[in-house]
Amino acid sequence: MVDSASQTEWLIGGEALQALLRQLAAQLRITRISPYQTRGGVTREGAFFGRAQLLARVINREPANYLVVGGRQLGKSSLLKAVQRRMAGHPHTVCHYVSLRDHRLAPRMALQFGLSADTPLEAIVDHLQAQYQGKRLVLLIDEADLFFRDESANGYVQLSTLRALSEEGRCWFMLAGFWDLYATAVLDYQSPLRNFGEVLAIGGLERAACRELATEPLRKLRLGFDNEKLVDRLIDASGQRANLVAILCQECLEALLPGERVIEKRHLDQALASQAVQDALAGWGRLSHDEAACRLDRIVVYHTVQAGQTSLVTLAQLLQSHGIAGDAQALRQSLARLQLAYVLRKHEAGEYRFAIPLLQDQFEPTEVELLLHQELAVLGRA
Repeated sequence: MVDSASQTEWLIGGEALQALLRQLAAQLRITRISPYQTRGGVTREGAFFGRAQLLARVINREPANYLVVGGRQLGKSSLLKAVQRRMAGHPHTVCHYVSLRDHRLAPRMALQFGLSADTPLEAIVDHLQAQYQGKRLVLLIDEADLFFRDESANGYVQLSTLRALSEEGRCWFMLAGFWDLYATAVLDYQSPLRNFGEVLAIGGLERAACRELATEPLRKLRLGFDNEKLVDRLIDASGQRANLVAILCQECLEALLPGERVIEKRHLDQALASQAVQDALAGWGRLSHDEAACRLDRIVVYHTVQAGQTSLVTLAQLLQSHGIAGDAQALRQSLARLQLAYVLRKHEAGEYRFAIPLLQDQFEPTEVELLLHQELAVLGRA
């Protein structure tokens, strides 16, 4: 309900949105109007924070190809959608976002642009060029790992077409994925993606952006943290991973009792131990479709939990001590995969530590020791 005084403030006060938000916040449960998006790519500019340097590298240059690599929930989709929003106002550029999700690139694009599902890639680009005559065409292709995996198994036919279209200046691409994209672009010498475009690795959000993400949406609802140290603790625990910052803030809102307007230590403690946070941290043990690679990833993580850090040399020695012939290349790939997934972070001395302190806190020491020995035993038998 909006009373007469609020209507006057709404109509002539000059800040209609803020007046409405104050009324909503006063009369509804905060969780019903939560400003935090905890799933999917951010589509609203007001909910997008940071990544200024990455955006500048893409927007403020002549058209080029980019390969956006990173684990799930790190912000690849949000970055692509931010690029699309910024390019939408460019008079000489047309930008389309395509969420792929399976290996069928051409059919997915064809249906999105109103063409027959059997239309080849070249014809799709011809159709778009005819529709937007004289404008640069940029295609943002998201969730493309299954496509790269299929291309690797089938001779890179469509990837060769993408490269040809780009070299002819007919279209530019921004491709987003995780390990299959990285392996295709960096590890496979025969791949058409080698030197296809600049690799943009998505990691943690800038600290200042994390602080804005944690506090600005709350401020609009006249809510806030009890002190700055709580915000710092939240940011540190999340490892500056944007979706974890949002989830923790959402869980803090859930923990507020009716009438409470300030997030205190007890609310943050409850958020840090919530099931939503545990669910967000899950999945690191299955970063590849190759079971042997996943097992090696788990060994690396369990060893890092035990020792506090790890390195290529230390891991090779661990395998050797259990009678396992260590494959240096496989170990390098495991460390790269865990780094891309933002599970581990490489430091200057060459050692790897956890990127997210919350993840390390999930493990019980006795349980980790048992799991590590089990994985090593299975790897030894294999």
